[in-house]
Amino acid sequence: MRFTFDVGVRERHEVTFSFDKFWGGLSILVNGQPVRQELRVLSVELVKRYEFVVGQEERHAVLVEKERKLLFAGFRPQQVRAYVDGQLVAEHTA
Repeated sequence: MRFTFDVGVRERHEVTFSFDKFWGGLSILVNGQPVRQELRVLSVELVKRYEFVVGQEERHAVLVEKERKLLFAGFRPQQVRAYVDGQLVAEHTA
């Protein structure tokens, strides 16, 4: 699963969220630079939240939520939602 969304008006940033639901590799990039990278082998949470700030002059709070099913999550569609300053800006299911 991989998707990209833009943040900012005057100061534009490209945020890329990537997650391999079979192997557990997760990365969040801002303008190609890693903000978050992790390997998730086991998770008890059904919704995982990733929060970070994007921008220097024009700062925005970004929240990415990844929601998984309770059973057989690697074989079922998972939903990811991206919020910028509390507003839903992107949604992806894979």
